[in-house]
Amino acid sequence: MKTVDLSPPQATINALILALSLAAIPHIIYQPVWVGMTFVIMISWRLLHHWKDWPLPAASRWLKVLHNGTALLTIVMLFAQFGLTIGRDAGAALLTMMLAFKVVEIRSLRDYYLSCFLGFFVVITNFFYSQSVFMVVLMLIVVIGLGYCLLSVNSQVSALNIKQRLWLSSKMVLQATPMMLFLFVLFPRISGPIWGLPQDANASQSAQMTEQLTLGDLPPSQGMSGINDQIQMGKISQLIQSDAIAFRVKFTDNELPPTAKLYWRGPVLWQTDGTVWSPIAEKPLQSQHPHIQISGSSYHYQMTLEPHNKTWLFALDFPTEQPQTLASHLTSDGQLNSDKPIKQRTQYSLTSSPSYTFNAAAEPNLDAALQLPEGKHPQTLALAKQWQQQTDTPQQYINTALAFFKNDGFVYSLSPPRLNGDTVDQFLFNTKEGFCEHYAASFTVLMRAAGIPARIVTGYQGGDINPVDNILTVRQRDAHAWSEVWLPERGWVRIDPTAAVSHQRIEQGIEQLLPPGRQSPAMLGNHSQLVAAWNSLKNNWNAFNTAWDMWVVSFGPERQLELLSKLGMNNPNWKKMTLVLTILFVFTGLIMMLGVWFKRSPDDPAVALYQQFCKKLARTGITKADYEGPQDFAQRAQVALPKYQQQIESITTQFTTWRYRQQDDQTLASLREEVKAFNPKH
Repeated sequence: MKTVDLSPPQATINALILALSLAAIPHIIYQPVWVGMTFVIMISWRLLHHWKDWPLPAASRWLKVLHNGTALLTIVMLFAQFGLTIGRDAGAALLTMMLAFKVVEIRSLRDYYLSCFLGFFVVITNFFYSQSVFMVVLMLIVVIGLGYCLLSVNSQVSALNIKQRLWLSSKMVLQATPMMLFLFVLFPRISGPIWGLPQDANASQSAQMTEQLTLGDLPPSQGMSGINDQIQMGKISQLIQSDAIAFRVKFTDNELPPTAKLYWRGPVLWQTDGTVWSPIAEKPLQSQHPHIQISGSSYHYQMTLEPHNKTWLFALDFPTEQPQTLASHLTSDGQLNSDKPIKQRTQYSLTSSPSYTFNAAAEPNLDAALQLPEGKHPQTLALAKQWQQQTDTPQQYINTALAFFKNDGFVYSLSPPRLNGDTVDQFLFNTKEGFCEHYAASFTVLMRAAGIPARIVTGYQGGDINPVDNILTVRQRDAHAWSEVWLPERGWVRIDPTAAVSHQRIEQGIEQLLPPGRQSPAMLGNHSQLVAAWNSLKNNWNAFNTAWDMWVVSFGPERQLELLSKLGMNNPNWKKMTLVLTILFVFTGLIMMLGVWFKRSPDDPAVALYQQFCKKLARTGITKADYEGPQDFAQRAQVALPKYQQQIESITTQFTTWRYRQQDDQTLASLREEVKAFNPKH
């Protein structure tokens, strides 16, 4: 019995390797190095088989052992790398490895199809890491490529060329786009990601604020920008290296406070061991309610907070209400916290007032705001004692401390020197170069040393307003720390000692203090027009990315209802959306059926004429069967209608001549005349 070779052509395998490699590139970046190296080695093996005729695993028992043994080794390494956690990283690495080893052993169409389908899974897993425009475009190219591969392995009969296959694959993607958009907009959304993943999927890739604030002693190897959530010493000064977005803010009616009042309140730090500052346990704070009195104007705004896997909800100092769409609470020290960690991009609306009185009548945690570690900061304590003797009121003491920072040679530095030993004493009396955490921490120690309750508040200060969409973007480089002192009858009062050293940092934002290379590409130099063009391009690109993030990536239930309301759907709910979606499905189905119906009209004019000929015969009771060829049908019709034998024979001959021998105008014209004249009757 003759066997059929079902192995795919090498050209289609090469195309598949190209598509799969594009799909795996992001995983190679995100995954451990050995995962990427293994993928490259396996793909190279397959390519060398084509170029250098290297044997594949199926060629010998030893190669099979090598192939299977290596695959088993990678599984062991995956366990060693990720443990027993079945999460995003482990799953993506396993899928990448399966794909690499499967490509090497492609021998049949079944293997080819399986690799293609694995490729589609790899496409999906890339969105676990990024939903950026770039990733969408790259994965769209991969999908078109995989469609091309499926068409290639099935197009031998129809003999489509490369251009036709690419166009057909792209056309299928384009045809699916309207339905995808309908489903995206109308399919009832659920809160949170549609997939549930363990904790590694929720690890933010963006920088985060630390729960602790310290001075100096940051190990150089860990002193880079905040792209992880590790709690490190001197974290805030390292965040200046990061342009990662912390959150975006859209103010109602585009009314926003001046930059100097843009303090975004975050964790409040009370406790210190002389080097590390940390918050009080949340439970005692949560059991007490802050007493806030608001005065002056308020600002309404919508926050879009990037995931940071913590419970902090940053708010303009000071929020006057809690988010309505998010379970949250306000602690007694003014920290707005979500009831659950922020593991996805989160939107919430708030109202804040920069003018407020906070716990003026009483502060339940004054003792914690006065504590200092024993045996620490001897020079600082001595200086505080000296100032106490020279001042009569807490306000005079505060002014003395601020004047000390302003007039005694202190410098605001984006790269402060490392501090050794007693970090506060070292900073105040030796280096005098520091970032916001240096000034906030040393100022707070000076206050406590004089018996003035004080604490540190961390968060962000400032932000960049984009003139294209009027959205304020706050980045990790805007991270900031300031102090709060508690004064009788005034309550907690914000004191920012950094402003005493560098008022530009507070009034103009951190961007104005960044090196020119951080503000625009160095190649543009000082050419004002080029810099302006660059900034315009950057603003438009940022506005596009913001719209993408807010309307596509963050398209949750609230955003969906908001959009449908704007589109005219009154009080949208899942029942109405399901009904509209069903109507759209039916309407689309009818359109497709009509398209198929009209498609039945042949493009070939000879076929259309022959169908008219068949219809005329059908009216006499002679119907052509689907399996019947023109000659067989003509013989049967001639027997049934003998007086029309010549016409039937002539029409059939001209039709088959046009279809299978020669297509010329004379034959077609003759066929048209004879069909028109053919009117059979019994």
